[in-house]
Amino acid sequence: MATKPKSQPISLIVTDIDNTVFDWVKYYVHSFGTLLHFVEKIIKVPYAQLAAEAREVFSAHGSIEYPFLIQELPSVEKHYGTNIDKMLNEAVEPGRLAFMKTAEDHFHTYEGVIDTLARIKSDYPDLPVVALTDAPRYVAMWKLNKLGVLGYFNAVYGLADPRIPTCEIANRVKVDPEILLKHLQQSNFGFDGKIRILPDEYEKPGVRGLKTVLMDFELDEKDRRHEVLWIGDNLRKDVGLGSKLGVQTVWASYGAAPGKDLLEKLAEFSPPQNIHKNAYIKVGTEEAPKPDHSIKNFRELLEFLP
Repeated sequence: MATKPKSQPISLIVTDIDNTVFDWVKYYVHSFGTLLHFVEKIIKVPYAQLAAEAREVFSAHGSIEYPFLIQELPSVEKHYGTNIDKMLNEAVEPGRLAFMKTAEDHFHTYEGVIDTLARIKSDYPDLPVVALTDAPRYVAMWKLNKLGVLGYFNAVYGLADPRIPTCEIANRVKVDPEILLKHLQQSNFGFDGKIRILPDEYEKPGVRGLKTVLMDFELDEKDRRHEVLWIGDNLRKDVGLGSKLGVQTVWASYGAAPGKDLLEKLAEFSPPQNIHKNAYIKVGTEEAPKPDHSIKNFRELLEFLP
């Protein structure tokens, strides 16, 4: 169980999203696998080849959650050429819907997340709760909104939104107009809190993202950092950077051990660096950073509050 000194004040809660608020590995492996199998059926290119191409596209964009993946796959581009409308209608939009249909079964918050955030909002209205993620800002806010928890946050910090893919020969973008409008509008899903887009070089396990949060909330002084709770599932990426800054690190142990079968499926289409981002895998003889606290359920965060 989580424990803390009774006299310890808490002035800010900062939490990771993926594998801390919800099971990202399970959600993404199943949903993206469905998407690739759908494209396989449409253009008659083997899943393994599409998965290998996906690794390259994700690597080029620096994010495994690049939302325009289908239209950037070389096999899809070769199959449709400059017939962008056919690509969008036959592969891209149905593929997106197949992804979302599968996601319905796997895209849910962990037990205790919603009621805990609601309790903090009602009982501690002056205690800010911030999301800090390596996902693109738009993708992060879409997830939090879809999970029904965006309104419980006071601020969201994420990386730059993805670029819109284009076909130079056809002189047009390769995105459905409705989807394009949503991205161009930089939708905030009705969120009235603080939104901060961080440079790519602020990605975890670098400390500059979390340090930016501390500065924005005027808690960057060394004698105040202990008032910050930083929650994350990855020992290297989350706990390690929190320890460097001197905040209270809370390890979300419940999200730290994806099943071997899921990691193997993730490796089929994910660049190796993305696997390390989303699951702590010990490298050589390295010592895992030690958290100040460990929780087995998000609800245990309430034990840190008076």
